[in-house]
Amino acid sequence: MNRIEVDPERVLVVIPARYGSTRFPGKALADLGGRPLIVRVMENAARIGGVGKVIAATDDPRILAAVQEAGFAAVMTAHHGTGTARVGEVAAGDSAGIIVNLQGDEPLLEPRTVEDLVAFLRERPDVDVATCAHPFAGPDDWHDPNAVKVLFDGRGSALYFSRAPIPGTFPGRGGDGHRLALRHVGLYAFRRAALERFLALPVSPLEAHEGLEQLRILEDGGRIGVVRIDSAPVGVDTPQDLERVRRIWSAR
Repeated sequence: MNRIEVDPERVLVVIPARYGSTRFPGKALADLGGRPLIVRVMENAARIGGVGKVIAATDDPRILAAVQEAGFAAVMTAHHGTGTARVGEVAAGDSAGIIVNLQGDEPLLEPRTVEDLVAFLRERPDVDVATCAHPFAGPDDWHDPNAVKVLFDGRGSALYFSRAPIPGTFPGRGGDGHRLALRHVGLYAFRRAALERFLALPVSPLEAHEGLEQLRILEDGGRIGVVRIDSAPVGVDTPQDLERVRRIWSAR
């Protein structure tokens, strides 16, 4: 990132959005209640308290136009391999000391969740990044490799993230590991220095093995705080998810 004068209290929310989603191409522009999904996410993000700016980051002119036509801020970025790298490009031109990476497919996320992550960072100067997680409904989800598990210490700092059902079970101790782990939600609030360092590091061995980029932070010695929430909002990964979100949206 470029070196600019940093305001440690300023919060920047960046919403990375690309057109070529693997499981649902074009989902950012899919209709939700008469407006594109990405616009609904922007509307919801505008409700987050204490934020200096909310901006969509995309490499697709169709998404850029949709956001700007709805009256929200958006920028074109270079092509990046990850949403975090896209967030970093936008953050480089802003003075924010705290940068939130908010997914562009979460129109039902409670704004309070982001506020809680930012508050956690402010209360815990020893933490570099804050994220959130919620209890597993049962052992089936705990065994699902698409459900990311996180273990944490007594102060809420992450010990490890995995796609495997962690913690392991000592023989004869039962199978209640799903009650000891939480299911991770991919929402992050970074201190600026932590984001800069993360993007400067190469992919770490555990990150490559698990396919989880947050492990790069832990392997580098960084500390990730975990804020416990009751449940995750319904996100849009597939067309079937979109139909579910549409039903919830209509019921509102």
